[in-house]
Amino acid sequence: MKSMHFLGFFVLGTIAATAAGCGGGNEGDGGGGEGGAGSTTTSSATTGPVAGSTSTGAGEVDDGNDSPEEAEPIQPEDNWLSGTLEPLDTDADYYSFTGAKGQPVYILSDAKPSDDERDPTYPDTVITVLDADGNQLAQNDDPARGFTNDSELLTVLPADGEYFIVVQDCNAAFPQFAFPDGCFNPADVLSFDYGLRLIPLDVAESDTDSLIGDTEPNNDAEQAVQLHYELNDDESGHFTTFAFGNFESATDVDVYSFTPPETPAVDNAILAQLIADQPTGIEGNGATVDVSEIAVFASTDLTNAYAKVDPSTGGDIALPVEAGQEYFVFVKRPAGEVGKNDFYILLHNRTNSDPLEAEDETNGVIETPEAGLVSFPNGGGGVSYAIEGQIVDGETADVDIYAVPLDDVEAGWTFSVICEAQRNGSGVRELSAEVLNGDGAPIDTATYSATETEDENLYVERVAIPEGAADNRLLVKVSAGTPAADVTSRGYNCLFAYLPPETN
Repeated sequence: MKSMHFLGFFVLGTIAATAAGCGGGNEGDGGGGEGGAGSTTTSSATTGPVAGSTSTGAGEVDDGNDSPEEAEPIQPEDNWLSGTLEPLDTDADYYSFTGAKGQPVYILSDAKPSDDERDPTYPDTVITVLDADGNQLAQNDDPARGFTNDSELLTVLPADGEYFIVVQDCNAAFPQFAFPDGCFNPADVLSFDYGLRLIPLDVAESDTDSLIGDTEPNNDAEQAVQLHYELNDDESGHFTTFAFGNFESATDVDVYSFTPPETPAVDNAILAQLIADQPTGIEGNGATVDVSEIAVFASTDLTNAYAKVDPSTGGDIALPVEAGQEYFVFVKRPAGEVGKNDFYILLHNRTNSDPLEAEDETNGVIETPEAGLVSFPNGGGGVSYAIEGQIVDGETADVDIYAVPLDDVEAGWTFSVICEAQRNGSGVRELSAEVLNGDGAPIDTATYSATETEDENLYVERVAIPEGAADNRLLVKVSAGTPAADVTSRGYNCLFAYLPPETN
């Protein structure tokens, strides 16, 4: 899990508007994580032409595009091109297009049916981009959001010239992970067809849409590039904003600004998400540099960061913000030489936080834990609860204790806790959580507790629920160490999940 608040499905806005049959979605609810619970952000941007199969699976099909020399031209006006991967475990289909230096492109594949985006009877597509000499530039197997095996890739072209897109099944692209070592069993595949779409993106087309270009110079707050908010089709939320930036030198810093609008209304707090698209490199989006820091400052205090994170460790910004308050975002690169294509893609969303901690004055002791948490079903077939809390500074270290009821839990279920603070940009350090019996008695501290680090989420994974738990509940005790001196936010997010036994 990259982040409990990660954007989930891309809400592509202006990108999606150019893809056939696609549309926007609602803003996420936050609190994703264990069992896929949480974000309800949706997009059908990959709605393609594959509804059935005309292939037979009987053997090799000569589709005439099995090498760079035979590559089939693909153009944006082609909408979707159809192809077939036979035999599934060896076939590679090549497509060619001409691009310009600095051009962002969005490449989509579609093989899985819309009602089951991980159906093993369809190909698990892999997209690879090559330059004119056949050198690999970028690649995607499954999107980071994880709900589909249909590959899609956002990248920025490094030079003027010809490029190739290669489409393969997982078994062909990664022989080291071929079934049974990771990929689906090719013998189970019944349909061998897929669709492919190429969409060049014009970041300069509009000053109000969700595509933003890095306009130099933008090295300080006075030169900041504004991140726009584009309402989705039913105006219930906003599309994700994509900022395509480039580090022009080894010391370049790019600055953006955003001011969260008051509407549409949210149930809890407005949450700002800022994510650097990962991974980079030839097995990722093709960037030749990582983003080493994203720092957010309120316009009222440009000395102390409100939030700060190192995306190269897997972290991203996901913290409550004030409507109408202007914020500045400083994006930095690590020290080192300038690469051939030092771009980055920054994703920004205004979304709804999880329910807010409501009883900070009294929830610090076992006798009065915070109760009344709101449940929701999780993707694992169980029930989850989520909270957006604060570790308040003070002479006495703040502790928050939550009561997690066992009302809807069945025999054999387990309990998981996932929390983030530092990895969401907060100044909280060494966030810890311990699962206690309903009366506050420790169960097994070594197994039933965990601590967040810069590199790893706090994760108490599938621990057994004590038989006859006191008061028909479990308690979760949340605490932290000394906060960062240079980051002012003190927020954290936790997900508590009851899960049925895993099935093979």
